[in-house]
Amino acid sequence: MNDPYQSQVAVGELRTQEIRPGVHAFIQGDGSWGWSNAGLIHDGGEALLIDTFFTLPQTRRLLSAVASAAPGARVTTVVNTHLNGDHCHGNQLVEGARTITSACGASEVGHEVPAATYEWLQRHPPEGASGRYVTRHFSGFDFSGIQLAPPDVTFNERFDLEVGQTGVELLELGPAHTHGDVAVHVPDASTVFCGDLLFQGDHPVVWSGPLLGWAGACERLLATGATTFVPGHGPVAGRADVERFAEYLLDIHGQASAAADAGLPVEEATAQLKLDAYGELRLPERTLTAVSAVYRERGLPAPGAPLELLGPMARLSELFPHS
Repeated sequence: MNDPYQSQVAVGELRTQEIRPGVHAFIQGDGSWGWSNAGLIHDGGEALLIDTFFTLPQTRRLLSAVASAAPGARVTTVVNTHLNGDHCHGNQLVEGARTITSACGASEVGHEVPAATYEWLQRHPPEGASGRYVTRHFSGFDFSGIQLAPPDVTFNERFDLEVGQTGVELLELGPAHTHGDVAVHVPDASTVFCGDLLFQGDHPVVWSGPLLGWAGACERLLATGATTFVPGHGPVAGRADVERFAEYLLDIHGQASAAADAGLPVEEATAQLKLDAYGELRLPERTLTAVSAVYRERGLPAPGAPLELLGPMARLSELFPHS
């Protein structure tokens, strides 16, 4: 059995990691922009897939890994932890499967950045720092052919189902990363697939918030009693990692709140964050999304939509190390 706490893999690589018999994680790349994780639960010829990938070529590679991990099993259900493209753009390739997500998450689909916009940005990158940022992080992806469909089944708060004889609990824990984040708990495996409720290796992206609510969601992840947590990005984690992530969210919330009280603009507040304790985390410019969320909670001016956040993040990326 693979070590569930094995270190990160290289960009572009896909590693299949057996957590328990019948429960696998698929760890993709280094976990940065567009390199998300997925999960598989299979029992008695049935299989549930947790998330697909950013592009169709990435998802085809995922489905090949699924077939190798669970020979003969048929994926009948896809659970999308949320509807950011790197967790759902490949749904169309899982033919005949029903898709499930939270009702709140499904309602956000119209606000997601469509694949066609990513393609356009690849062909027409903005000038300056934004263009350099787009090129650095997104130029290698092939967004062709993606057709995003709404989920077949939605739920509020909790949805229980079985995969063969294995019980699975879907828990709605947003708003946090997005408004409708879903975690997938497999009690018999003491495992939770967290989606982007948990990031490892990089600073997280905050499309929604509040950060205090997100920290509360981490407490609910821990309250499952699970010992293994598969993040949406980065290597598989343990309980101490979830605790540290919650502490990080509380720290950033406190620093951003103090900056707001001092009247600092969002970009200046982000540049002044004390991040020395998180020196191992990449992409520090993404803290701007967290600061913006705190400012929006307080009714203060702050960017909110992904493309509004791009410019200031890109500028900060050329100031921060480890971007």
